[in-house]
Amino acid sequence: MGVHSAQSLTAPPRSPREERHGSIALRSSEDVAAIERAGAAVAAALELAEFAVRAGATTLDVDAAVRTALAAAGAEPAFVNYPHPTGGPAFPAAACVSVGNEVVHGVPAARTLRAGELVSIDVGARVGGWCADAAVTVAVPGSSDAAALEAFIADAWETLHAGIALMQPGQRWSDIADRMQRVAFGRGHGMVEGWHGHGIGRAVHESPQAPSMVTTGLRTDRDFTLLPGMVLAVEPILVMGAHGIVGTDGCATGVPAQVGADGWTVRVADGLVAAHVEHTVAVTRSGPRILTRRTRAARETRTDGGRSLPG
Repeated sequence: MGVHSAQSLTAPPRSPREERHGSIALRSSEDVAAIERAGAAVAAALELAEFAVRAGATTLDVDAAVRTALAAAGAEPAFVNYPHPTGGPAFPAAACVSVGNEVVHGVPAARTLRAGELVSIDVGARVGGWCADAAVTVAVPGSSDAAALEAFIADAWETLHAGIALMQPGQRWSDIADRMQRVAFGRGHGMVEGWHGHGIGRAVHESPQAPSMVTTGLRTDRDFTLLPGMVLAVEPILVMGAHGIVGTDGCATGVPAQVGADGWTVRVADGLVAAHVEHTVAVTRSGPRILTRRTRAARETRTDGGRSLPG
């Protein structure tokens, strides 16, 4: 679940075992293992939800699949009753299900899916007091444009995994964001403005913000150095039909997005299409460790002869 730059991040009291680096928690190996148990539940829910994406199904059907999988895993859905950042109605579902030009936080409803639509599914789960968060984007089967849609989704996964590969101790986050925007823009896509990845642990949203492209604010105020024990939800959101622009200072101009009348669903302009992918990742002394890895990661591989991107 992406967090807007203006949204406050709150977390419950932290264990005495947790160290701090500024406002960013450094998790123990036991903590990381606990988050990975929540990550396994998220991965299982996303796999089942993908099977629910078909023409004639509703976004409520997708949410029902997520609830079923989380219950089977003994996990609590982390998004149900998630408080609205400005005091509106709490989020009502276990999954954010966003369709077409919807970017994030789509509220499941009776909307019927049609062949060729892109559906982004974002799931958070809590197990034993620890949270994990991940997202996938899938195309509703049956479209004559299936190859182009799958290539766009593969570009989103390539962007994410390019960033994850750089998540080594000592790396600045701005360099990781720069790498992700270079991949996305190099593939001819834009990226959504104002919505970010984030720290995760006892709460779904914790410090720091972890944007997927470079902004002036990241360079001047919000950059940070990765250290072993940091756990981040990394989530680039690509937009097909828009083109990324990078200024001479290396900062990017994103695609504007707005929150809809329901207070949750975020959209880009009509005629554009978004793909949202996400993993929860721990920084270890030996490099990045994906905590929401799916057993069936075929959708995270390129279909045009490019390199495989393990999920």
